[in-house]
Amino acid sequence: MNSRSLAEETACEPTLDDFDAVYEAYYQDVYRTVRGMVLDEAMAEDVTQNVFLKAYKGRSRYRPTGSLGGWLHRIGVNEAISTLRWHALQERVWATLQMRATRSSADSTIQDLLTQLLDQLNPGARAAVILHFLHGYRYREIAEILAIPEGTVATRIANGLRKMKLMLDNE
Repeated sequence: MNSRSLAEETACEPTLDDFDAVYEAYYQDVYRTVRGMVLDEAMAEDVTQNVFLKAYKGRSRYRPTGSLGGWLHRIGVNEAISTLRWHALQERVWATLQMRATRSSADSTIQDLLTQLLDQLNPGARAAVILHFLHGYRYREIAEILAIPEGTVATRIANGLRKMKLMLDNE
């Protein structure tokens, strides 16, 4: 355990004015925390990048009531929890799709069911869902392909899955 006091720790830590130094100083610690929560290297990398993006965008709202590292870890834990919830929702939707497809008659294949559900999505959400689930692209890659912010990709996929789940539940 570190025996330094909070005053000593905060005196040595970089400030948000030099965000490159903040990133260098805290990336590995935040990554390890997130990695321990999500239990997947690639997902942990994505989540950790989102943590620092959120911290950078929110740096003007930061009020030092504790250490900068603590603030970054709090963002990391919250982001990891959100990501885990999001992935659980994705798994439920796709499990429901597969279950319904196997219970369907021979006339209704999984492709038909997917086509019907995807047809109900707006083109932006449909593109994001297809690129992510059918082609395996990560949010960052989809953002580049569609020339939109990564947060918009996440929103489109989330809204698309919710709409698809709602359509399945109402069926």
